[in-house]
Amino acid sequence: MEDATARGWLASEEEIAARAALMWQRKLKSRAYIEEQLKKRGLPIPPAAEDDAQTARGLIVKKFGNLSELDAEGRVKAQRYLLNRGFDDRTIKKVLNVEE
Repeated sequence: MEDATARGWLASEEEIAARAALMWQRKLKSRAYIEEQLKKRGLPIPPAAEDDAQTARGLIVKKFGNLSELDAEGRVKAQRYLLNRGFDDRTIKKVLNVEE
């Protein structure tokens, strides 16, 4: 194993973690989800490449259309959708502009 790493046949843990994080970012997973998966696999957590709010907005637009056209029921559905994707409440409220 050490010989294969020394010869460059195996990637380092940092490279594997960065590739895995990029894969999950492309699948529009939340930062919390990515960190949880990396911790579960014992890999280091790379710096965030994209803001969670930006990812959440992209998901909402892709799934529900324009944010400004969502009614109250649509916002509730969008909120549940984002919660199930691993986004935290603060990010969801920020994206949906929900008043507390």
